[in-house]
Amino acid sequence: MFEIIEEGAVIAPNVVIGHHSIIKSGAKIQQGTVIGDFCFIDSGVSIGSNNHIGTGVHIHSNVTIGRNNDILDNTVIGLSGKHIGYHFYQGRVIIGDDNFISNNCRIDSGNNHLSDKHPELLSFSAVDLPAEINFEDATIIGNRCYILNDVSIHHNCRVGLGDLPNSQAPYDTVICTGCCLNGFVQVRKGCELSSGTYVREFASLGEGCFTGMLSHIVKDVPPFASIIANHNTGDCERLINKFNLSKTDIIQIKNKYTNKRSGRLKQY
Repeated sequence: MFEIIEEGAVIAPNVVIGHHSIIKSGAKIQQGTVIGDFCFIDSGVSIGSNNHIGTGVHIHSNVTIGRNNDILDNTVIGLSGKHIGYHFYQGRVIIGDDNFISNNCRIDSGNNHLSDKHPELLSFSAVDLPAEINFEDATIIGNRCYILNDVSIHHNCRVGLGDLPNSQAPYDTVICTGCCLNGFVQVRKGCELSSGTYVREFASLGEGCFTGMLSHIVKDVPPFASIIANHNTGDCERLINKFNLSKTDIIQIKNKYTNKRSGRLKQY
């Protein structure tokens, strides 16, 4: 039928734009990417190569998406997020490579970080990021994350960052259907959140931890912990084995997490 591509949009060769989609001026889309029908790509969006963007996906301003991601139907990325009682401005969303994000998900943009009032948050949030770049205003999804449908990831969250090697499995970090991450939540690399997990704001989940279905996470979760019925039942051996970690590796990761965690919440 037709699509609207405004003057000033930069579209590489071999990009497919679906029917009735709108690409705003200033958007950049690299080669091999497929944009489905009825999509909206705002000004200031940068989409890397070989992504598949499903039908009805809306990507708002200041979103950067890496390579080889699948983002399925009706997902919305980059809506404004506000932390109640604090100054607000429009931040960013950064999504890495090789992620799967299913339908009807919501990933909000970051905003001001609160590090003026809580400086401990800055050091923990940026532990995996280049020190010379300011990521305070960003919601970040790392690499190799598997995010199922109807997941809400609110402002300034960090998902899939951490001190683990890539596993032999296709994806490292898994967030199942209906999970909700509130503002400033850390879900570090290798975590698996079962369906309906709710994570309160500022909570930090260390590498390789597991939460059972309908968990309410209201404290920090140390690396490799298994949270069942909202209690820490010990190390999750399955996830330790997934990443082929030695006892020395586990001790080092736990110690680093303890030293870098925000300190706002108690641990399980």
